[in-house]
Amino acid sequence: MRNDYSTEIEGGRPVQLRYRIAGRLSPATYLAFVADRARWLDLRGWVQALDDARVEVVAAGPEALVGALEMACTLGPLDALVETVESVVEHGAIPVGFEVRL
Repeated sequence: MRNDYSTEIEGGRPVQLRYRIAGRLSPATYLAFVADRARWLDLRGWVQALDDARVEVVAAGPEALVGALEMACTLGPLDALVETVESVVEHGAIPVGFEVRL
């Protein structure tokens, strides 16, 4: 399913970011939450658990929509307590679609 929205908005330039998120996270719930939000925003990339307290997210798309995913990751699902979110620019090709990596 593709969402209908315009990327012709201020801040719509394409970006690629890698996030490292830490806190009290339930990996299975948190990964599914992030993937659901990223797919809804029609972003490319992936999410994976680094361990029980850290998750890595790579997201590519219009700047405003990647920023919306960052906000969703910061808030998290109800059972998460996010303590830190760090981001860096991601270089290299990111495939179409958004996946949960195990």
